[in-house]
Amino acid sequence: METIHERKNKFYIGANEEEPIGLLNYHVEGQRLIIEHVYVTRALRGQELGVKLVAKAVAFARENKLKIISYCSYAEKVLTENQEYGDVFSISND
Repeated sequence: METIHERKNKFYIGANEEEPIGLLNYHVEGQRLIIEHVYVTRALRGQELGVKLVAKAVAFARENKLKIISYCSYAEKVLTENQEYGDVFSISND
């Protein structure tokens, strides 16, 4: 399993944050965690690294009592397809 590292406003997979193999950028506004972008290097796509990054963002949101909004279509797809994330994410973003 790849280690997911946490830095200010990002989660990443890889040896360093300057050249990650997977990256999720976010920011917090009030009580909302806003996912801006999820990226996985082309060579590693299809290995669920993006799913793991979104799961890390969900865990962070739960720990900090935040609701998730996604500006990233990939993250929104992952969040929508996983019913277990309904406590922190809904399409209507209530």
